Amino acid sequence: MSTSEPSGPVAGQRQSVVTDFAAALRQLRLEAGNPSFRAMAGATGAISHTTLHEAASGSRLPSWPTTRSYVQACGGHESEWRRRWLAAASAASDRQAADHRLPEPAAALPQAPPQPPPQSQSQEPAEGLAPGAAPPAAATDVGTPPESPQDAPARPSRFRRRRRALTHLTVLAVGAALGAGTVLATDRDTVTVTGPVAAAPSYVARVASATGTTYQTSTTLPVNRAVAAGETLVVPVMLTNTGPGEVRATDSHGDTYVMAADQSDGAAGDRTLVLTATVATALSPSDAITLSYPSAGEQHVIVDELTGVRTVDRHASASGARGTDFNSGTTPTTSVGPELVFGVAGVQGGAPVTWTDGFTALPTLSVSSDQLATGYKRVTVAGSYAAVGSCDHQWMAAVVAFA
Repeated sequence: MSTSEPSGPVAGQRQSVVTDFAAALRQLRLEAGNPSFRAMAGATGAISHTTLHEAASGSRLPSWPTTRSYVQACGGHESEWRRRWLAAASAASDRQAADHRLPEPAAALPQAPPQPPPQSQSQEPAEGLAPGAAPPAAATDVGTPPESPQDAPARPSRFRRRRRALTHLTVLAVGAALGAGTVLATDRDTVTVTGPVAAAPSYVARVASATGTTYQTSTTLPVNRAVAAGETLVVPVMLTNTGPGEVRATDSHGDTYVMAADQSDGAAGDRTLVLTATVATALSPSDAITLSYPSAGEQHVIVDELTGVRTVDRHASASGARGTDFNSGTTPTTSVGPELVFGVAGVQGGAPVTWTDGFTALPTLSVSSDQLATGYKRVTVAGSYAAVGSCDHQWMAAVVAFA
């Protein structure tokens, strides 16, 4: 029996898993301060910079030693990335990775004794061979013992039953990694996966919020609910009467927050920003998140929790004058179908903000009539998305798509 790689939807799903894994590696590197691949290679001393670059390219799934060196160079959590690599390796059905990811059976199954190949039924020489020349050996799977023609239809060899069982284990792993609704396996190597490839990320809850009305350069927000490791925090911010300069966030465990959007309203001196981080160590109500920024006369800060996020995919932002509805502008086309689109609107006064275009409004944070409004929607198809709604005063808006 010869084995070929699946094509069509399954191949696309597997490539999507490899692409998503590479995007997550790139996000980890970004959160680590975007070190050069040469610097990363020097830090590990085990993997070349070209191999590390290829690992983040998405051309194929990197080996676990390469992934481990990449994660170590970026300060990632090795056990968490080991879990993610195992899931991706199973989903990608990479034969080289299969030796690492498939469980060994409890006891080695005895192999059927080799049997002589069946005698040819014809003495005619094969086409293209001289009379009397030996025909080339027939191609067989590596390590597959030949079967007796009489026994094969009625009773598969132990080797074939073992391989079939391992194939089914791989199928189950593919379904778990892809989030598929139903997974079916044929009696050979063909795999059919039905249902959604992966669920869109979901909104969980508000973790913290704070406002300030005096000039200051930092805000500390106590965490008001537990956040599990691996979850994503989104930090929308509006700073009033401020200027250019770095805005940073960190938490009690030193997680790195990256800037997803930074939109000013020009000469008015206001900024609306979105930062985000994946929590490496669980946060508890005894922890805090601290935001530092250039001096600002008024501050609005929100921390929201998302689950199921693999990467920050696309973003866009814009500003507008009073008397116009806010519109962040559309993102570039998103990479995958199921995503969570998170919108932020910083509005400098006026009537309460109203979200449109299917956004679910979250509680608005207000100081006097200045508002920091947030909302989200889950989408199932790739496309270009914007944060839109109504307001009647000067505004800054941003949209971030999470895959």
